[in-house]
Amino acid sequence: MNAYTETKNILKKYNIVANKRLGQNFLIDDEVIENIITSSDVNKNDLIIEIGPGLRNTY
Repeated sequence: MNAYTETKNILKKYNIVANKRLGQNFLIDDEVIENIITSSDVNKNDLIIEIGPGLRNTY
């Protein structure tokens, strides 16, 4: 399942509506997600702090 479909299903399941006026947006482009992960050059010893994790945490 891609990020768009998964996000859409979770929003529908829990009756969540993002309010863009409040800056609520979701990263749903799998290619962009992969590019961020690849370009971050992190390893298992790095400490990663995620701000505003959104609906999923599968990466």
